[in-house]
Amino acid sequence: MTPSRLLDSRGPGRFETAVARRIDLSSRYFLLVLERPPGFREPEPGMFVHVLPPASGRFFLRRPLSILGCDPSTVSLIIVEKGPGTKALREIPAGHRIDFIGPLGNSFTRLPGRRVLAVAGGVGLAPLYYYRSIWDPGWCAEFRLLYGARTKEDLFLDRFAWAFDDIGFATDDGTYGFDGTVVEMAEREIGAASFDAVFSCGPTPMLRAADALARRKGIPHYVSLENRMACGMGACRSCVVLTREDGMEKHRTVCNDGPVFDAERLAWEKLPEV
Repeated sequence: MTPSRLLDSRGPGRFETAVARRIDLSSRYFLLVLERPPGFREPEPGMFVHVLPPASGRFFLRRPLSILGCDPSTVSLIIVEKGPGTKALREIPAGHRIDFIGPLGNSFTRLPGRRVLAVAGGVGLAPLYYYRSIWDPGWCAEFRLLYGARTKEDLFLDRFAWAFDDIGFATDDGTYGFDGTVVEMAEREIGAASFDAVFSCGPTPMLRAADALARRKGIPHYVSLENRMACGMGACRSCVVLTREDGMEKHRTVCNDGPVFDAERLAWEKLPEV
């Protein structure tokens, strides 16, 4: 089964909207909540928006940001500050106007009657948390979400309104939840219960480890990649990854053909480290 694509003849749109609020979640992470503009279609889990950082022409490239949540009035994004662009986004005050394109990309597939184990790390939480937020039994029989971080601070337990009490947490340093990586926690979960698919999103080393686990256990794996992008539309091809399909090597764009892929088709040895 392939990842899903929302069929809508309108396609993505370009919007200018106001920042509803910005919330610091930790020393590195923050939540950016945008007012949902008229005409912004309903996204599916895995889709993203392409945001132009503010600063009067200082930034040429947009930043691809996965959607954490969407309701009739807002669109929520979780962001990690990594450079000047995300720093500029972190400094935006409420009410400031912001330019973005979206929703873009495909989405995690629905697997009716199947049990899904979702493995998230860092900002890779966004699409999987959104999946859990709008999940209903018709999508899959069960959706078990695990989230891992370096340390307790990056779980932002006291600063984010976690909507569910069934999320499994892991920290690399053992300061909260499972003592170890989120993939190690996933292996324990698979040992205790059967799952029909693994979904993952996060840093490339985590995705590699999740894929190795899924292969060892013989479980289908769907992965959302976080490659650097430029146009976000598939035209510039700056985000291509190598896949192997029907015995042939093909280059696919993460922004347009993805960001969600059947992990079995990815040439993991060629995947850029992100």
